[in-house]
Amino acid sequence: MKQKTHTPWIVWPGLAALTLIALAACQTTPPRFSCSVPSGFDVNAAFADARSDLSHEECQFQFDDYVNTLLDISTSSPGPENRKQFSELFVWARDHGILGQVQAENYYRRYFTPLFVTLDKDYNNCSTTCRDRQQLAKKMKQELHDKDRGLLKASGDRQGYNQADQEYNQLLTLIDATCMACEKSK
Repeated sequence: MKQKTHTPWIVWPGLAALTLIALAACQTTPPRFSCSVPSGFDVNAAFADARSDLSHEECQFQFDDYVNTLLDISTSSPGPENRKQFSELFVWARDHGILGQVQAENYYRRYFTPLFVTLDKDYNNCSTTCRDRQQLAKKMKQELHDKDRGLLKASGDRQGYNQADQEYNQLLTLIDATCMACEKSK
């Protein structure tokens, strides 16, 4: 019967050295950037913090979270300057490759104009609108809520929000009329 022999660590000095180097390398690797969504009530500081974080690739996938938090912070001090700050943020994000041109425009329109981005240009078309009008109405209602957050609560623009609310109701009426006409033409 053969006796098992153990090879001492001395025989594998290269392996031991590699292990020590690997452990040392793990300790000297700098930590990844930590994305921290802004907090507090200082709107200017929150926008500055958001831009600083979003300049790091690790944080860019959280763009929506940053926008939502900035909207919440902006409600503590509503005014037209907040709308300008958001506009500048969306342009900055476009210029830094975080958003495309259309995405940046849609973000601004979604929160800060009475126009609805939820609707396609062919919203009065039977095949695109009437197929799932309940889902479309739900998306439009969510966008109206977003306009409430942007236009009314962050910007203090009651007239702009009232216009969006009126647009919302008119569009729902138009969509219903379009779908009734589509059903009658079948």
